[in-house]
Amino acid sequence: MAQGLTDLSSALALRLRDIARLLDRLDRLESGTGEWLASQGEGALREAATDMTLRALRAAADPTNFAILAFLSAHTSAPIAELETATGFGRLALTERVNDLVQVGLAGRNIDTDHVQGTAAGAALVGLIHNIGEATAKRLAEVLQPVTR
Repeated sequence: MAQGLTDLSSALALRLRDIARLLDRLDRLESGTGEWLASQGEGALREAATDMTLRALRAAADPTNFAILAFLSAHTSAPIAELETATGFGRLALTERVNDLVQVGLAGRNIDTDHVQGTAAGAALVGLIHNIGEATAKRLAEVLQPVTR
């Protein structure tokens, strides 16, 4: 598997692990059994992984969200005001987009400092999309070459 795919799948798996641990904790608090996590078979895990992957791709495919991810890939952390300037979005609209990216693990947000951080998943997805775009542009240039006789 290409490094970008490995990085992305690892980061999404860690995000799902955190969610599963939270649900397991809630299950233990509610029922005291902890049976929920133990009952999750390979099919349920594959379904969750596919759903998270599609949600991440859908979030990143939006041009504005992708611009946010690309910006975050080039910066360790950025205040929301700096992202406002970079994207041209107002604070309210930008906050909702950042929240969407945070929810699928492509970005992180520190409410105390009002900073947004890129994640390994976000950086991997940006890199993967750039690589696909470059390969597509290269192939396009090849197929548009004039035919010589």
